[in-house]
Amino acid sequence: IRQKVLLIDADLRKPRLHDIFGVANEKGLSTLLMERPSAPELMEGIVQQTKVPGLFVLPSGPATEAAANLLYSATLPELLAQLKKEFDMVILDTPPMLQMPDARVIGRIADGVLLVFRAGQTTRDAAIAARQRFGADETRVLGTILNGWDPKRSPNGYYGYSKAYGYDRG
Repeated sequence: IRQKVLLIDADLRKPRLHDIFGVANEKGLSTLLMERPSAPELMEGIVQQTKVPGLFVLPSGPATEAAANLLYSATLPELLAQLKKEFDMVILDTPPMLQMPDARVIGRIADGVLLVFRAGQTTRDAAIAARQRFGADETRVLGTILNGWDPKRSPNGYYGYSKAYGYDRG
């Protein structure tokens, strides 16, 4: 059974999911948070189906400097509750949590968060700080994702296993 998944671009300052999935960004999360439309309006041209079966995108909408104010409003939890009724899974993509408060605000109302780190860019101290801040907020951290890791460039291969098991790809 295919699940119906919604990916929300919650980066209201530098949105990019609309480019990745090739969908319009004239209306989106910022529009819904400002205008508070009723449920039937959610599906009409704002939540968009992608080419990936079962995957829908809610783009960020027009960029706004009032992003933090919109995310702190009571409208966001109400909107998420409505969307959770219509989708099997709702995933929110936020800006980096150490630079902006957005991820922490959203994390407090989400069921959980996944920390995404970039190999060679995210420092160990930054990763620890991110985890500690979510812990301080009592936000449930479900796991981590490491983007951009190249095992061929890793000094020990796949965590050292490749050499230990005799298949050094060096």
